[in-house]
Amino acid sequence: MDNEMTPDAARAALLSATNTSRRLRSRARWASTKLAVFGVGIGLVTATIGLVESKLVGAAVLAGWLMLVGGMTVWERSRLVHLAGTRARITPYWIGSFAFYGVALAVGTDEKSGDLTYWLPASVVVALPMLIGALRERRA
Repeated sequence: MDNEMTPDAARAALLSATNTSRRLRSRARWASTKLAVFGVGIGLVTATIGLVESKLVGAAVLAGWLMLVGGMTVWERSRLVHLAGTRARITPYWIGSFAFYGVALAVGTDEKSGDLTYWLPASVVVALPMLIGALRERRA
C-alpha cells in the first residue's frame, strides 16, 4: 500500500484547504455585524433618552432595545463558526460604549434633558467604540 501523495493530489488538497479556510473565515465575521448593529442601537437609545421626555416613548425605546438584544442573541446563537479570540477582541468595545453611555447619562440626565447640542454628540460618542470595533473586527 503506497501512502505517498502525487503532486497533483497535493495541489488539489492545498486548494481545497484554502477554499475551506476562506469560506469558514467569511462565515466567522458575524461579530462585526453584531457590533455595528448594537453600536447604532445604543447610539439611538442614547439620543432618544436624552431628547424625548415622554415616559411612553422611553418605555417603547426600552422595549425596542430588549427586542434588539433578544433578536441578536438568537441570531448569534445560530452562528456556527467563531474566529479565535473574538470575545477578547470585542470586549473592550462593549466596555467603552457602556462606560460612555453611563457618563452621558450621569452628566446629561438632569441638566441637559432635551438639549440637542449635548445629546447628539453624546450619542455619537457612545456608539463610536462599537462602530470602530465593527470595522476592526471585519479585518481580523
